[in-house]
Amino acid sequence: MSLLTVPAPTTAPDAVELEIDGPLDAAAVLRLRPDVIASQQDGPAVVLVDVTSADRVTASGIAGLLELLRIVRSAGGDLRVIGDSAGLATARAALQLTTIVAVYRGRAHALAGIV
Repeated sequence: MSLLTVPAPTTAPDAVELEIDGPLDAAAVLRLRPDVIASQQDGPAVVLVDVTSADRVTASGIAGLLELLRIVRSAGGDLRVIGDSAGLATARAALQLTTIVAVYRGRAHALAGIV
């Protein structure tokens, strides 16, 4: 079973939108972590992470993104990445993460779960 098939809420009121501007690295993930954790406090929610402006991706950024994914899914929610960057596409392919982390074309697709 692909990890992309984990059921998750998809209604817009339960969606939290976050953005990475600059590098997708450990520091960027640490800045997102409190908001991601808070998003699950009142029940499962979808967290949308826009990486369109991520200008580079580090190994620690990928590891952190996977940790955020674990946090959200363990609470019954889902983390969905929007706006593929070249660095993220390369990292997803190299690390064989294409079945774990989906990248959606935009907000509407992410909320609907349409890859």
